[in-house]
Amino acid sequence: MSKNISNPAAGRGPVDHEIRDQIVIAATEHFSQYGYGKTTVSDLARAIGFSKAYIYKFFESKQAIGEMICAHCLSEIEAEVSAAISQTDKPPEKLRRMFKSVVEASIRLFSQDRKLYEI
Repeated sequence: MSKNISNPAAGRGPVDHEIRDQIVIAATEHFSQYGYGKTTVSDLARAIGFSKAYIYKFFESKQAIGEMICAHCLSEIEAEVSAAISQTDKPPEKLRRMFKSVVEASIRLFSQDRKLYEI
């Protein structure tokens, strides 16, 4: 996952992208390792040395953090699809490449980050 993953509209409080990114990176690691359901905001706060209240200045809830992670994953898939369909002008081939890209990205996400896929 790339470092710059902020989406200002998805959060609340200060627009400090570095802190928001740090929270999302920690959440991605914890959700991947322990699963979304077993990870608490307190776990994330402890992992990055912040208070739970400080995290809530940036995100309304654990769900909001999960939604930002999902939005980032979707952006990556959209970029892959866009790159794949830009390589041809024929509509049937564009459609085939679109489906192939989505399936490949879904399989990759499911097999590499199975617990993250649960979000």
